[in-house]
Amino acid sequence: MKQLIFHIIILILLFSETSFSQYNGKKFSLSAGFNYITTSKLYLQPNSADPFFRSTHDVLEDIYSVSFEFRYKVLDELIIGIGTEYLSKTHNNGNFFLAGNRIEIEDGYTVIPIELSGYYLVPFSTEDFKFFMGGGAGIYLGRHIRRIEDVEFNPDGNELGYGIHVAIGMEYLINEYFSVRGQMRFRDPEFTMKSRYSNPAVNYKGNNYPLPAGSISSKVNIDGITFNIGLSFNF
Repeated sequence: MKQLIFHIIILILLFSETSFSQYNGKKFSLSAGFNYITTSKLYLQPNSADPFFRSTHDVLEDIYSVSFEFRYKVLDELIIGIGTEYLSKTHNNGNFFLAGNRIEIEDGYTVIPIELSGYYLVPFSTEDFKFFMGGGAGIYLGRHIRRIEDVEFNPDGNELGYGIHVAIGMEYLINEYFSVRGQMRFRDPEFTMKSRYSNPAVNYKGNNYPLPAGSISSKVNIDGITFNIGLSFNF
């Protein structure tokens, strides 16, 4: 994934000095989109001394999210944007153990990226169809979601995550003000989350189980491809 990001950044730089037509004279756009993310990883013991447990992870696939982005046209060929997104994914984890007993829990995460991007229009763009390539960096806010009956995880000083991304896409101008945008985004953020159980014990199917009292670390890696389709208002 990191090699793919590097090669796309090189292509962006190759196209960066070409001149293009304007978006009908509009310099700003505000878009809302729907996203599908192919896959992600949730590490439950990222700080374990055992390499096996440290690398063991749950794969969470088929993640859906909504996103918003504000773009400003700096030059004919250069657009900058800042965007955010809300994505959340959980699954039923049937391989969780308490006091030597296997129980089923709901495990997952919520992540809110804040990403700054730069985009360049590629040479074959037309008045109606705009093709772009871009890249940038972002910070990622997140929390670990875990529910065992009526007990859940509470955040305990989560760390900020950082990462880079690249994007390719196309925009069709419907009229003077509205356009439809589709794009693919490649990113690979990885960050640690810290949580505490909301109660010291849980009653699961009539049995009472004590829960760890301290802060618990986990890690999420959003390494899948993001597909986006959305509507933009240009002004």
